[in-house]
Amino acid sequence: MKTFTTLAALAMGAVFGTVGVAQETKFRANMPGNEESIAYKSVERFDEVLQDLTDGNVALRLFANSALGDQESSLEALQTGLLDMATVETPITSVVPELGATALPYIFSSREHIAAAMDGEAGERIREMLAEKGLYVVAFLEGGFRQITNNVRPIVTPADLDGVKMRTPGSALRIKIFNHYGANASPLPFSELYSALQTGVYDGQENPVIWAKSQKFYEVQDYLSLTNHLYTVTYLLISKDKFDALSEEQQAAMIKAGDAAEAYSVELGMQADTEIVDHLKDQGMQVNEADIPAFTDASGAIWTEWAAEQGAKAQELIDLIVAARPAQ
Repeated sequence: MKTFTTLAALAMGAVFGTVGVAQETKFRANMPGNEESIAYKSVERFDEVLQDLTDGNVALRLFANSALGDQESSLEALQTGLLDMATVETPITSVVPELGATALPYIFSSREHIAAAMDGEAGERIREMLAEKGLYVVAFLEGGFRQITNNVRPIVTPADLDGVKMRTPGSALRIKIFNHYGANASPLPFSELYSALQTGVYDGQENPVIWAKSQKFYEVQDYLSLTNHLYTVTYLLISKDKFDALSEEQQAAMIKAGDAAEAYSVELGMQADTEIVDHLKDQGMQVNEADIPAFTDASGAIWTEWAAEQGAKAQELIDLIVAARPAQ
């Protein structure tokens, strides 16, 4: 639910604190997940490092569970100055559609590939695209490789998704992907997902495994299939105007804190890949490895169709990401 009223009220407060020996700056950061999510924990680390580097003169006030609005409204609020910072995942395509390239199935082969792409030309191009929209990228945080849970059957090949009612985020590309695989896919707000799975409105969903633990999806889902079908880039964003208003020293501190948060998020993601899967098994979920080559082969047509719809800039970003793939 959008909360522009709340944001507007908060914006009336002093973002730049009281004048003293050193002027204090306190930014409000909005995140969709709870306090156990990778994004929230990573932004906590960002805040710790930032305060240490600025002697506490630049700090964050963290809001979990989309307390200041959903991701779409966060983007609008960042652009209009009603919000300072936010983490945004799939809805980033509402401001730059070409960023759907990062969410194409199997475009990233590994975390090493992700680092090479986002620290290289692809990441620089993404930063430029978002800067044109008034958004400064502080860090590309780990969102995690996405897996499938459902109550119908283990998913080994795309054919196993035939007829499965899959919840997706509000992304036309994500819906296209799962319908292409044979599922019956449609979007639903994340806050409504547990209930929809519990009542059978949806058979399954796809998210990094940390969400299956933190949201207790294991209570309402029988099967976990490790498909790694795509990687979620989580963008830690600040209003470009707010970033530009900082001193050079504060900007440098924010960039350094962003690097620390990014590294920590990857650490959390790698930990989730092993420990959380074991936890979900202990909770009674049946876990299986998917046939990745079968899914990869089924995904080529999605790349071609999506790039043709988006145009030259999208294809250019795809090419930059693919070019960063480490040699096998």
